[in-house]
Amino acid sequence: MVPRSLSSVTVPPARVMRIQFFVLVLCALSSLSALAFNSSLQPQEVEEAYSLGKTSNHEDLADFLNQYGHDFKYPADNSISYVSSVEFQTPYEQIVLRTLRTINYDKFQAEEDYQANPGLVIVRVLVSLKTGYTGPAPPADSFKVSVSQARPVEPRKVTSAVVCDPFSPVENSTFANCITYTREILLQFDVGQFAPGRATVRVMLPAGQPVETKYNLDKLK
Repeated sequence: MVPRSLSSVTVPPARVMRIQFFVLVLCALSSLSALAFNSSLQPQEVEEAYSLGKTSNHEDLADFLNQYGHDFKYPADNSISYVSSVEFQTPYEQIVLRTLRTINYDKFQAEEDYQANPGLVIVRVLVSLKTGYTGPAPPADSFKVSVSQARPVEPRKVTSAVVCDPFSPVENSTFANCITYTREILLQFDVGQFAPGRATVRVMLPAGQPVETKYNLDKLK
């Protein structure tokens, strides 16, 4: 008896549908596992982030925020500027921050604000001039920030603004106590640009050594 060729074997339609469904599930799981952190928050996760921003347990809140914000010591060298802080803001942390900083904010606003831009990731860098510096303020493009994993991650948008200038006669600081010239640099990304693992934020300073800090994205929400 001559065996039939594989091409002549008929697979029942129901079995074909089950195989196709299984493949789709595997693809979905694979795409989720390829993301560094939760890219699509469910309503209960938005409410959880909102509750954390409202908590009176300051220790728990500080422990959470410290994962996202890295502060730097005032430098002892002869550089004219330094990195004050770097913050990696995931969509989850942004909800916590908005709740923490907005008066009369409720969970419905938190959900609405999240849905307005659910894939936004922000890297926020604050750079300052050292106390006692009397020269001109460095131009904006002398401060450069890059983000990389295995290769550079290009931001969708970059903005830079002076948030404190105590020497300006028309100074309009966003800081309560404006003592040191400070510039804020914001890099905007889409959540899908990041893969699991570590991300490196590198800050180039005028007439100074570059500063790097790393984030384990697998541990961020």
